[in-house]
Amino acid sequence: MHACMKFAKNKTNIVILQESWMKDENITILHSLFICIKSNVQNTHVRLLIFVAKNAKKFTCTSRSDIVNSEDMQAISIMNNKIQKEILLFNIYNEKS
Repeated sequence: MHACMKFAKNKTNIVILQESWMKDENITILHSLFICIKSNVQNTHVRLLIFVAKNAKKFTCTSRSDIVNSEDMQAISIMNNKIQKEILLFNIYNEKS
């Protein structure tokens, strides 16, 4: 996760991670340039994270737990003043059996 965030810090606005490393009590590593969006499901191991750049001014991202509230799937809406409808971005965890 550290290497991914280091690479992304000047090159991207959204980073989607699965099986990210979490500290005890599901507290993720904070990054000074990104906002972390994680599932609202309580008492579960967090498998999915979405990081959005704090300096992203051309769009806004909002967690959409009203659409899906699962430990294995998360959704965010992406909007700006040039698109008429929101773009929904899904992060889906597919555990191999």
